[in-house]
Amino acid sequence: MNVQIGNIIKLARKKNKITLQDLSEKTGLSISYLSLMERGLNDPTLENLNKVCFALNLTLSDLITQAENSAAVIIHPEERETIFKNEGYLYEIAYNDTRKINCIFMTIDNNELHVSNAHVNDEIGYVVKGSIMLEIEGVQYEANAEDCIYIEAGKNHSYRKIGDEECLTVWFNISGDVRI
Repeated sequence: MNVQIGNIIKLARKKNKITLQDLSEKTGLSISYLSLMERGLNDPTLENLNKVCFALNLTLSDLITQAENSAAVIIHPEERETIFKNEGYLYEIAYNDTRKINCIFMTIDNNELHVSNAHVNDEIGYVVKGSIMLEIEGVQYEANAEDCIYIEAGKNHSYRKIGDEECLTVWFNISGDVRI
């Protein structure tokens, strides 16, 4: 299913303050099915799309029109998708569709060492708040709020928050095998 359609359904549900459980009860569809639908990971029938649209006060025509016109330009914090969440850190992705550039928010709230695998493409990071100690190929670098970080593809690296304040960084890299 089109990811945009799933996003529109999710946004309409949240706008109407309806939980997946509520939507499940209104439509007769399972929570897991609805969750997959919102993430664009299943192929719902027209009948099921109509059930969801009716429960959200949308028409199927409205849904399709919005999907055709909605390559999201603005992603609000509550619209980010969590891709990793463990004790001490959280990774969220802002655009999880067919964009050429990934935008990942990384929040670190403990001082433990986190090891990252080398990446296929270069990446650029920006420290929004707090401080982070990076080790890239055995060399340590301290980055503070408003500093930028450049990590070349294939470089092993690790990081840890330093100081008491939570550390928030934003990372940009090229999606998949795209090379510049």
